Amino acid sequence: MNEPFVDVTGLTRRYVQGAACQTVLDAVDFTLAPGETVALLGRSGSGKSTLLNLLSGIDLPDAGRVRVAGQDLTALDERQRTRFRRRHIGFIYQGFNLLPTLTALENIALLLELNDAGSAAALREARLLLEAVGLADKAGHYPPQLSGGEQQRIAILRALAHRPALVLADEPTGNLDARTGAVMLQFLRERLQAAHSTTLLVTHSLSVARTADRLLTLEDGKLTERGSDLAW
Repeated sequence: MNEPFVDVTGLTRRYVQGAACQTVLDAVDFTLAPGETVALLGRSGSGKSTLLNLLSGIDLPDAGRVRVAGQDLTALDERQRTRFRRRHIGFIYQGFNLLPTLTALENIALLLELNDAGSAAALREARLLLEAVGLADKAGHYPPQLSGGEQQRIAILRALAHRPALVLADEPTGNLDARTGAVMLQFLRERLQAAHSTTLLVTHSLSVARTADRLLTLEDGKLTERGSDLAW
């Protein structure tokens, strides 16, 4: 039997404001199998984005452990976590997080270059990705010159460009209309399957959640596996 690709144990995260302490994640345990796609649902403010930040090593928990591909991220320093994330994790941010001083093409190519691809090869791959989703004519545009939906698609391409082993997606189709969202969801699914990526999708969309192998919900700091009839 395959070992879990992601293994989370006792994950706890609290936020303190003055005398008040809010527990967002309360001793959460779960695993993701290699190549599995899991959808995560929950009300706004339930801690979904916090969980993604902990899984990627952007933040550290107050307690608990996160292991990805056998590596304990909580045991690494910030520089080591950044290096691990750059090589092995693709993060699709809800707020896009594109660099405003780089063009659409350069935003996608950057991560490939940081992972030791030559500049010409990185730009070539980035251009192919733009063509695949009908954005070749936006290659030279900067993020402020793009619509929200176009920025969303660029953010997805950037996250997938280096074929990461783990993809963390925060509302990947949230800024897309129904038709474009369906096209990008199909593109995302095909790309993930080709790379055998393990994926955690945060979504409010039941149609997106139904494409996953499993459905988890986060409520009151606890993670629960549920049927496909729930969505917020």
